[in-house]
Amino acid sequence: MPVNATWGELLVGAYHKRLNSCEVVSYNNRSEERGNQMEADVIAIDNSRDTGKQNVYVCEVVTHMSGKLYSGTPDEGWWTEFTNTKAHQYSLQKIQRKFREDYSYVNDTFANADDHAYQFWAPVVTGWERGSGLIDGLEELQRRFKDETGDELELIINQDYKERIQNLREEAQGDTSDHGAPAFRFLQILENLK
Repeated sequence: MPVNATWGELLVGAYHKRLNSCEVVSYNNRSEERGNQMEADVIAIDNSRDTGKQNVYVCEVVTHMSGKLYSGTPDEGWWTEFTNTKAHQYSLQKIQRKFREDYSYVNDTFANADDHAYQFWAPVVTGWERGSGLIDGLEELQRRFKDETGDELELIINQDYKERIQNLREEAQGDTSDHGAPAFRFLQILENLK
């Protein structure tokens, strides 16, 4: 099992390995640049043999089953417009910082890749309905990321997360080969019980 990878990160890595055909999946990547403390939870690389293109997926993963993302004291910023809950404000601030750092890291490290995809994965985000401060704030974060970078930030939360993991479970049914993805192996055991 990869050192220090959480089960949530392993599921995301397994999804990219099995369903996006990524040959390389790496966990908790840190910049080698002195003074840069960034860390990307999952980086998955698809070197498509069919098209000859390289796609790099950069994923931040929060697997807090209570539905809360991060806790802390936020700075002043645009996030105060969406919620008066300090934890939600701090979550938005932290996620924005992480994806800004991911963007710089990936564009330096994988500058020659044909495509960079940025994804935020969380199985449970409280206030999942539209009109909740956190969901609206995450959608605003998406808009701001697109405006700043020109790249999309995909939110894979709640129902979208559930659907992707269900697709991974279906992939595990009847498959008994070891693909080198610990979370997928766990799903294979569960899905192939007699």
